[in-house]
Amino acid sequence: MAAAERRGAKAELIVLRDKDIRICDGCLTCEKTSACHVKDDMQEIYSKILSADAVVLGSPTYFDAPTSLAMNFIARMYPLYGPIKGKRFASVVVGQVPGDEGAASRGKVEDYFKSIANTFGLDHVGSVSVTARDPNDASKIPHIEKRCQDLTTKILK
Repeated sequence: MAAAERRGAKAELIVLRDKDIRICDGCLTCEKTSACHVKDDMQEIYSKILSADAVVLGSPTYFDAPTSLAMNFIARMYPLYGPIKGKRFASVVVGQVPGDEGAASRGKVEDYFKSIANTFGLDHVGSVSVTARDPNDASKIPHIEKRCQDLTTKILK
């Protein structure tokens, strides 16, 4: 985010665990109305996504998958199917398992996010995948700043 802001872009971090985002109940009302009947913090998030030029979705990996918070967030994005087509999309994936096993696990989540971007018609511009157990560990990863700046350049094009 700091790299984007240094280039004059407005960026906002939305931490899903800090939001009241109820589970998708599968009613498909959004398919007919392009709106979700569940009234919670997603209403504000929908508005922010609609006004954004790009969306970056980040998630830790749990058992070779995004977190349940990220999965529910994606399910709750269904009302935006269509209106967000063409927006730039990137992902950040963090896993605590090192080596080839960890890279494979994070790769599955990256592939899933690419698939979701494709489903929504988003322009997937790239991702950053790292191994870190503690949030403070990520900043210690060699060349992480450069990797983030490179992704930022793709997002801001």
